[in-house]
Amino acid sequence: MNIYISQFDINERAYVLVSNDKGVVYFGNDDTTEYADHHIKRFIPDAVRITGYLADDQNSDYIKDIECYFKGQLKQFDWPLDLHGTDFQKSIWDALLQIPFGESRSYSDISEMIHNPKAIRAVGGAIGANPVMIVVPCHRVIGKSGKLTGFRGGLDMKIELLVIEGIQYVN
Repeated sequence: MNIYISQFDINERAYVLVSNDKGVVYFGNDDTTEYADHHIKRFIPDAVRITGYLADDQNSDYIKDIECYFKGQLKQFDWPLDLHGTDFQKSIWDALLQIPFGESRSYSDISEMIHNPKAIRAVGGAIGANPVMIVVPCHRVIGKSGKLTGFRGGLDMKIELLVIEGIQYVN
């Protein structure tokens, strides 16, 4: 299986996007491909890596969508996704995909959505393992009190994403 790895900048922040013929496998704000490489080695170890112009051409529509999102011109991604993780993680990521643009949920809301109200800590772990940030909108999960919680991209980026979407939070 071929995978296409693109590195690009938006708003002075570096990103890595990895896709295959099924869809997007990984998207993160990384200065290097270290995290993407770890994800690929773990879940698609036999993948043939394609970088450079061919990868950027394959990923160009995804990259354009991300640029539009940051300009406030895109509210919903219709990307095909090829998510790799445990069944539990996938159930959490599916729940995240149900959170509409401009709305937030708490960790306990997500645990209720998957009919496992006691799994709040496990929900947090699965959210932290989300391989496709922004598109699988883990940034829309905040504390029950409205306080900001951790985010792989850093709290500054989480604030930027919440502002783009007009989501209220407590800092």
